Amino acid sequence: MLITSSRKPSASTRILCKYMAAFFGCEYFNRGKMSMNGALELSHGSILMILGEYHGNPGSITVYGADGFCLMSAYISLLPLEKRTYSISKKLVPEVVGSSEFASAFSDIISLALVKEPSSLLSIVINDDRIDFIHDSEVFFSLKLRTYRLYRGDDDCN
Repeated sequence: MLITSSRKPSASTRILCKYMAAFFGCEYFNRGKMSMNGALELSHGSILMILGEYHGNPGSITVYGADGFCLMSAYISLLPLEKRTYSISKKLVPEVVGSSEFASAFSDIISLALVKEPSSLLSIVINDDRIDFIHDSEVFFSLKLRTYRLYRGDDDCN
């Protein structure tokens, strides 16, 4: 998986991108003026996650499949972050905890195990309106899930 930002990301969006890349153990790059095709090429046939903005703050997550088609979009807001540094081993694989449609779809799209109760050091706990990224029983960061949309795989995210 590759994580990138919108074209002109704010500092908080760049920080969230870095946190997500650390959590998932994947690469992050600042997109700048790069086109969507360029970003998809850099993903080398894997998942591409783009964090967009709303009024200068992280506001959306859009996930593209290896074929370049949109799989999911979600409108989010970042809940307050504590300034901390984390060292997460890239060998750890997160699991998704939840029973909602979004939890099931997210785990399928990102290719992570869906469980009822956390059993790993890294877990993504998805409730109806909140996504908690947890490392070793401590919240790494949280997102408020406002709305989401799932796509068939041949749709445009617009």
